[in-house]
Amino acid sequence: MARDVELEKKIDAYIKGHLTEEQAQELWEELLKNPGYIELLNTEISVRAMVVEDGSRESSSGTKRQHTLIHSLQNSWKWAAAAVAIIIVAVAVNFFLTDAEQTLDELALNEIPLSESLASAPALRSGQVRSIPGDSLLNQGFKAAISGDISKAMELYDAIIKEYPDQPAAVQAYLNRGIIQFNRSDYEGAIASFREVVGKAEEQSFLREKGYWYLGNAYINTDSLSRAHEAISEVFYMEGIYRNPAGDILQELDKQPGNPARELNN
Repeated sequence: MARDVELEKKIDAYIKGHLTEEQAQELWEELLKNPGYIELLNTEISVRAMVVEDGSRESSSGTKRQHTLIHSLQNSWKWAAAAVAIIIVAVAVNFFLTDAEQTLDELALNEIPLSESLASAPALRSGQVRSIPGDSLLNQGFKAAISGDISKAMELYDAIIKEYPDQPAAVQAYLNRGIIQFNRSDYEGAIASFREVVGKAEEQSFLREKGYWYLGNAYINTDSLSRAHEAISEVFYMEGIYRNPAGDILQELDKQPGNPARELNN
């Protein structure tokens, strides 16, 4: 594949913080249209360039730099765009660029990366963190989780759900609980958490899409294939960033005994 020098320049400008919000959005739309180039960026430029550039001041440890950067990004307006960018790269590399047909077990998630998937509270454009208590606890939980203190993170997420059930942070807390439970192979617990997410998140929101995506994968891991089909179908018809991998999984689910084939509207 020929190199797209102009696209590389845009990526470099984004990494250095030189793009406006509108330009950054246009960049990721362009990358979605060129999934093959995302793989090249992942090896040549990589999301790790963000870590090297912004995290080198914090620590000589690569892992600590990454965690410090991700946590600090949540306090800037670029956090949401950066998080979506990492997800886009991960989805593209894992699914869009696979030529060989994969089995259902190969397509389904067996672990969810914490730093790329856990929800954290947004910040105001001014850079001032919101004073909502639930948001503050959510960010504390994020920091605890990526630092390896999973028990503390779960305590914080449970506190949000109990004390601030009507805040948006509660839905995000359910998502984060589910991710941790999934990684612990507590699929029944994860299913309960993700069901709360899809039931409480706004229609057509990215949070709801993620909830259904993880819910479907949890069902696959418990061999509840009919329910997995229902959840993954919701993902597919939301037409978000998980649509392609959802389509691949649905095709494999349709081949399983007891799951009649269904046509997908491409």
